[in-house]
Amino acid sequence: MGEFMKRTLTTGALALAFLCAGMTAAVPAAHAGPIDRIQSVKMEKPAEGTPILLIQPEVSLSLLTAAGGQEPKEEWSRDARKHLASALTDLLTTRKYKVSTVDIQSYEDPDAVQLLKLNEAVSNSITSNITPGLIMPTKPTFDWTLGDGIKALMPADGTSPSYVMFVDAKGTYSSGGRAAMMVGMAALGVAMPMGGQVIQMTLVDMKTGKVVWYSNVAVPAGVDIREPAGAQVWMNELAKKMPL
Repeated sequence: MGEFMKRTLTTGALALAFLCAGMTAAVPAAHAGPIDRIQSVKMEKPAEGTPILLIQPEVSLSLLTAAGGQEPKEEWSRDARKHLASALTDLLTTRKYKVSTVDIQSYEDPDAVQLLKLNEAVSNSITSNITPGLIMPTKPTFDWTLGDGIKALMPADGTSPSYVMFVDAKGTYSSGGRAAMMVGMAALGVAMPMGGQVIQMTLVDMKTGKVVWYSNVAVPAGVDIREPAGAQVWMNELAKKMPL
């Protein structure tokens, strides 16, 4: 692993630690207020037919129990992964882009797999830098990169995508028991978090490795990304803020 990648992974890990310990947790409570962070460089809308590589979304969903514990649900994660990828592919195809989707684990080059971790670290650093109280004075502008190593993601079939998009979704859904408890607590005037989901996305220039667009958006209440319709609704809303 290159020195740049090591430094960035370390920085991202520290940023994530601050976020988890601070006021802005990675996964919002349903009533904690919306998270809507979108940053980008100035860029012209890519021409129709521009090839875009979509890395299969990383999704981790859990059940939020009545006691407040989290039980990972692989089936939920698998369904959301499938539906988010499908919704995003449909959106980009409708906008006349040439989209190809790839599972990061299909690459034989270990540097390609490490890029997934690098992107997560850079994304966490971006989140930190646009969070009040955690802004880095050395980053007054949106200037982030995954480095030249991004070329490790070039498909083996010889195609040369202009951009690569990463999607990372995390969150919880409340159990029936917790929902019932919430009603009782509300009667006592006590607020009770009901879970929530956040989807983080980055669009990276394949020629330079620069991050040209970043989004960290909470899934609206009532939208279920485990279902095709929910994933489509969320994607259509995000599309209004996407530079593609």
